[in-house]
Amino acid sequence: MSLLHEQPLLALLLPARLEAFALREPVERLLAAPGAVAVEPPRVPLSVAFARIVARRQVKRMRLPGVPHAIAVFAPQQIPLAAAMIERNPEAELWALGDPYGEADFTLDLAAATDLRAAWERMERLGIESGRLGSERGL
Repeated sequence: MSLLHEQPLLALLLPARLEAFALREPVERLLAAPGAVAVEPPRVPLSVAFARIVARRQVKRMRLPGVPHAIAVFAPQQIPLAAAMIERNPEAELWALGDPYGEADFTLDLAAATDLRAAWERMERLGIESGRLGSERGL
């Protein structure tokens, strides 16, 4: 396996296309990190029940440029896909960046956050390059 496919990632499961997302600005700041990727929602919205059924299949088809070490959700409707991703990558943390989620390993309300340092520090602790706190200097 190449180093590219072993790169630790923060996978941001977007609830809407980035261009239409209310939290676009802070999400774009997170996506500027070398280790962050966006996963846009399906074109047709899925009910939570149907999302649970298709989530495993979606994850099998998903081609990411590395291995998720953190999977961020913005709303509870994204939990089925996040759970399937964590099932496939059990070392990954669940992050809640919007609506609070009781089971999350890390929570940050991006709508209220003026500083993303807590997210960047958490990324660095997980081996994900933030591009902000010095991880890129080791390359």
